[in-house]
Amino acid sequence: MKALEPSGPTHIGPFRVLGVLGQGGMGRVLLGAGPDGRLVAVKQVLAHFADDEGFRARFRREVTASRKVAGAYTAAVIDADPDAPTPWLASVFVAGPSLGAVVKAAGVLPEDVVRRLAAGLTSALAEIHRAGLVHRDLKPDNVLLAEDGVRVIDLGIARETEGEAEGDAGLTRTGLVVGSPAYMSPEQAEGKPLTPASDVFSLGSVLAMAATGRSPFVGPSTFQTLYDVVHTEPDLSGVPAGLREVVAGCLAKDPAARPSPARLRELIGPVAPAGRQWPDAVYGMLAAQRAEIDGLLGGHPAGDPEPHAPEPVPVPVPEPQDAPPPQSPRRGRRRITALAAAGVLLVAGTGVVAYVRDRMNAPGAYTAVPTCREAARALPLSAPVNSSDARSGCTWEGSGLAEAPRALVRWDLSLGGDAAADAATQKRRFQGEAAGQREAARLGFGTEAYWGSPGADWTCVLAVREGNLSVWTGLRAKPYTKAACETKAKEVARAALKAATR
Repeated sequence: MKALEPSGPTHIGPFRVLGVLGQGGMGRVLLGAGPDGRLVAVKQVLAHFADDEGFRARFRREVTASRKVAGAYTAAVIDADPDAPTPWLASVFVAGPSLGAVVKAAGVLPEDVVRRLAAGLTSALAEIHRAGLVHRDLKPDNVLLAEDGVRVIDLGIARETEGEAEGDAGLTRTGLVVGSPAYMSPEQAEGKPLTPASDVFSLGSVLAMAATGRSPFVGPSTFQTLYDVVHTEPDLSGVPAGLREVVAGCLAKDPAARPSPARLRELIGPVAPAGRQWPDAVYGMLAAQRAEIDGLLGGHPAGDPEPHAPEPVPVPVPEPQDAPPPQSPRRGRRRITALAAAGVLLVAGTGVVAYVRDRMNAPGAYTAVPTCREAARALPLSAPVNSSDARSGCTWEGSGLAEAPRALVRWDLSLGGDAAADAATQKRRFQGEAAGQREAARLGFGTEAYWGSPGADWTCVLAVREGNLSVWTGLRAKPYTKAACETKAKEVARAALKAATR
């Protein structure tokens, strides 16, 4: 959670923007306040995705699905505009860390707490299924431990159980499905039609993770994880004996053999009422979160409405144990690595599946940079390339005209850790280079950017970072003006980011 950058939006729809809850490669979630002072979480896609009709259609489905579920176990949608130039969705701001963040920070949960979690999630799934939806992405990052109980968030890939939503037919025909491998059901991993029983399987994996610290299906690679989900019986020896029947029932490979939410309630048994639902560590994290919010609100001018008793949705912290392993940038694997960063599974006729994580709330995760030959096809520069090494830079020998300037484009990619670590490494490197330079504001893309000092070689220089990738663009477009050069540099830098694999 951090203050909004000066170039950021002050309002989205009727909501005044207060700060940034989180940002990833596909969008960000902002803390906002309505005219009545109520806090909201506003999910906003990055500007360059707004031009992608497939992405916009998916966002419309999320709005529709979220509006159908407004029970006590979800974050209710307040307002949305999927047709805005930059689509957005505002929901009730729910205070509470994600289950994944809690286990990462404080360790596994005691048996009685996992039982309480199971009861809450069972009720949440019953509410979602009653609305005619399948969540499709129940995982620890999408489970919030609020002060008064559990909340399930992110219906971004939910679907109606009575058939594919309008606009999905093409996706279905090509075998495109979405989810997080370690928490998928076998039928989801194989790209088969899903029923509410798929969410029950995911529930079993989530409960096992809460009790043991890891999904029962996390393997050394994404492919091994998916294979284990479909074919391997999980080792539940670390799950407390009193919960083993519940978890094992959920993890039945045959959807018909899994218990319904009603049957799960019977297996879980009654849960005693309690004033404090969770271990002390959760309330410590809640207090820290509220202190951050108070800090953000304290920075606003006097007279701004102050919210009272917010029903506060933090952006979940991605779990290292579930993130796909770093991908090799070798060209022979470009097709797989390109898919392995967006939350999508492409199921081929052979049964081979390539995974890509949904990165709405995760750091950008690029896996490879283009060759100069590939860049020449992707960038709006018409002159020939005279270099073949994208790491040291691709040079275009232009004629000096605005439409064909002399240009140098370099890609700087950080790999070797998980997505968050790689993004942090790139951020340190980028901000070191940006010291003393002029900030490039309101680009509409990238995480941060600066204008470099012009020199004898370059009329304008633009550097942009998005997650674990930075792009440096230098143009010489004399005798054209500085403004015309900067406009062209923005166009080139945006295309250079799109040309990289993620």
